[in-house]
Amino acid sequence: MIGFVSAISASLAIIILVVISSLIGYVQSIMPAKGLIKVDELKYRYVMEGKFIEDKLIEEVVVQIENAGLASRVVSYQTGCNYGFNTVEREMLEVSTYNYLVLNQYFQDSMKIEKTNNYVAIEVINTCYIDINLRPLIN
Repeated sequence: MIGFVSAISASLAIIILVVISSLIGYVQSIMPAKGLIKVDELKYRYVMEGKFIEDKLIEEVVVQIENAGLASRVVSYQTGCNYGFNTVEREMLEVSTYNYLVLNQYFQDSMKIEKTNNYVAIEVINTCYIDINLRPLIN
């Protein structure tokens, strides 16, 4: 009898471990990449961990752009958020508008700040980002 209970307990423990590991894999697959990401030749995107922009975050973005050798090509910045999976459109519109104001205040007309860019993304956890628009390389 004790052997039977032990076998059932072990089987249940294995099933729980398999379910937990598959759940962890699923959550990791829907998590967006963080940091500076190349979108195309004329745009880089800095995906933020949180929703709101702070001065320290802007300084980090500027340093990463300088380290990548892109500082001389920057034309403008643009804030935005995606919505639809775990947040609603109105919330992310308000957040991206706030981020636009913070970015505009930080640069104080020394850099062009484009209007916000929000879009639906139902397959990943929703985040906010800063787009860095570049001028084309002259050959």
